[in-house]
Amino acid sequence: MLQKRDRLLEATAKAANVLLTLNNFDEAVNMALQVLGEGIDCDFVIVLENVFESSTFLPSFCDFIYEWTSPGILPISVTFGSKRLPSELLGLEFLEQYFLEGSGFGGLLEEWSDPMRSVLASVNIQSAYAVPIRVKGQWWGALCLDYCRAPIQISAAEISVLMTIADCIGSAIQRDRLQQERQQAAQQRTADLEAYNQVLQGRDRLLEAAAKATNVLLTVESLDEALNSALKIIGEGMGCDRFHIIENISEPSSTLPIRFSYIYEWSRPEFTRSLAQLDSAAIQADQLEAAFIEQYFLNGNGFGGLLEVWPESLRNSPTADQVQSAYAVPIRVNGQWWGVLAFHYCREAIQVSPAVVSVLMTLADCIGSAIQRDRTQKLILQAEQNRVLELAKANDAMRRNINWLARDPNMNTFLGHLLQELAMQFDTQNAQIVLYNPHEQTLQTLVSLINNEIALSPPYTTETPAQMWLGWEILLRSSKPIPFSTDTEPHLFLPGCLEFYRQQNKQGIVCTLLKQDEQPLGFIEFSYHNRETFSESELELVQSLAQQATLAIQLTRLAEEAQQLALLQERTRMAREIHDTLAQAFGGILMQLQAATHFATTQSEKAQNHLLTAQALAREGLAEARRSVWTLYLETAEYEDLAKAIAKFIEQTPSDQSTSIDLAIDGTPYRLHPDLGLNLLRIAQESITNALRHANAQTIQVNLRYHLQTLQLSIHDDGCGFEPQSPTRGFGLLGMQQRAARIGATWHLVSQAGHGTTVTVSIADPMLP
Repeated sequence: MLQKRDRLLEATAKAANVLLTLNNFDEAVNMALQVLGEGIDCDFVIVLENVFESSTFLPSFCDFIYEWTSPGILPISVTFGSKRLPSELLGLEFLEQYFLEGSGFGGLLEEWSDPMRSVLASVNIQSAYAVPIRVKGQWWGALCLDYCRAPIQISAAEISVLMTIADCIGSAIQRDRLQQERQQAAQQRTADLEAYNQVLQGRDRLLEAAAKATNVLLTVESLDEALNSALKIIGEGMGCDRFHIIENISEPSSTLPIRFSYIYEWSRPEFTRSLAQLDSAAIQADQLEAAFIEQYFLNGNGFGGLLEVWPESLRNSPTADQVQSAYAVPIRVNGQWWGVLAFHYCREAIQVSPAVVSVLMTLADCIGSAIQRDRTQKLILQAEQNRVLELAKANDAMRRNINWLARDPNMNTFLGHLLQELAMQFDTQNAQIVLYNPHEQTLQTLVSLINNEIALSPPYTTETPAQMWLGWEILLRSSKPIPFSTDTEPHLFLPGCLEFYRQQNKQGIVCTLLKQDEQPLGFIEFSYHNRETFSESELELVQSLAQQATLAIQLTRLAEEAQQLALLQERTRMAREIHDTLAQAFGGILMQLQAATHFATTQSEKAQNHLLTAQALAREGLAEARRSVWTLYLETAEYEDLAKAIAKFIEQTPSDQSTSIDLAIDGTPYRLHPDLGLNLLRIAQESITNALRHANAQTIQVNLRYHLQTLQLSIHDDGCGFEPQSPTRGFGLLGMQQRAARIGATWHLVSQAGHGTTVTVSIADPMLP
């Protein structure tokens, strides 16, 4: 069994090599079949190709395209007397099961079904095998192997090898056919080119003239000059006497023109007629039969010949004066019939060949395209100029709005001015801006323009529940301005507005949604009259003005929120200052006065001491209040620069000449949060004031050390010092500790009687982000 499979594999390899190496393809296939047949010792090796005569997926016949037989045996096709094997011999279900979808069929003669078994028996076949040939996955035919001398059986593994060589054979056949088709196509193209070259040789003069005319159309800037020159070149090159370019004048509802207009003309001097004369003498389209126009110009390649072959209406036309033969070819632009290129022979009747007409048709289309391109360019240029003007107007409107907002930040004033700009751009006198209240789900008119006058109370309903207006849902779903018509969409108008706009004889309104971060703020609306559509640039202007309105509304809201926040912060700061200064001082004074009252009748000396202490606390509280007032005068931004604020305080602090106050800065100062700067300044103020009032110091040294991650403030005096554990008067030290704790700083006090005092405050990550 292994030797048999090895012989099959060897034969398959040899057959594949033959297919790849022999130049003559038929010889290669026949040789491959012989190698395969002799290698597996069979009697017939046949290649069948499917033949389809209908749209079904199964073949009607299988053609014998290659056959090999062992010596002394006639080919099966000769025995059959036909090169075609009908599918009925096997049955369509059999073909579908074993060849279209399966791996083939084979075995001893008795395994085959009639009528195919009888056919095989008639040529003495004892066992037969057939595997499908597939090309690119599609069933293409079959490779058949038949045994006459002995009933040989083939294993499934051998069938698998045969299927591989079958696909190789099928692919090789298909590849060879594609190559032959390409060769035939190339040969046909060569023949066509040779024939065309022969035609071209007979048209040299015309082509030279056409080339010159085309060059003129491409290089001469003026279209009129280019076309007149091109017609002269073609006319003289062809030896004709007149050349006309005629344009169709059509109505949108008809495919045929209603008349013809002569737009360019060249003629020899003796046959000259003006365009006005030609145009006035031109026949109307209804003078020609519609069938004639459709056949030869709308759908055909034109018409021409001796004068007598033309329709009578054209023969008798004044434009046919002196004409002996005439030709006309259609001018098409973008595949549509646009007009006619006509030429006349007046001196003699000239017959023009179809080849010449073909060249003229190409030239006619070039001429038509040149005319249409010139017109399109002019339209584009005009549109661009209009676009530039519209953009300039829009930019002017935007600039005026911005300038107005810079001069007067009042929102209602600015929005009223914006509505006036909108009205001016669209030639209307009525517009309004409506705001949406998301909490109350209402729409309320903020500002309106009535007869070009700004009004805060328009003559119609100014507040409407959003869910009651159908137009609101439409606006929420749209990203562009939307027009609403008073005639066809009255239900899309706000209550009261429809009657107002109808009284104003308005055709409709255009509404544009105002939104910020996908949240609706309201909409802007203006009326229009005698307008069918709005250009893209106009709608872009509306959206730009709507964005300006949105920006103004948001800026106003943010400003109001910022103002409220600033007011709240200032109130909080003032309350804290009062608490830290006056409240504590008054509390201390009250306690001393209560003590003095208690001892007034029994221990007058103690009462007197408490009164003196109350006086001292009052003086200290007054000084503290003055410092707080001075601090409150500073702008918030001034607290960000602590070094500058401390220097300013030192400069304005009164002291006798015996005490010097110095400020030293280490590192590069950076901005602080205003609240942080304020509290550090107040600590510095308290420390300097205490040293001036109680320490009898000669030098007060203030040090500010700026580092990337920390800030340190220290105040040192060389005064008398004190014992930190002993009772002290006033609330200065306690206030400093509280301020340091409030800003997350560490506060440290070092003092000793006779050795001065040092207050140090340190804070981490102090930089303003």
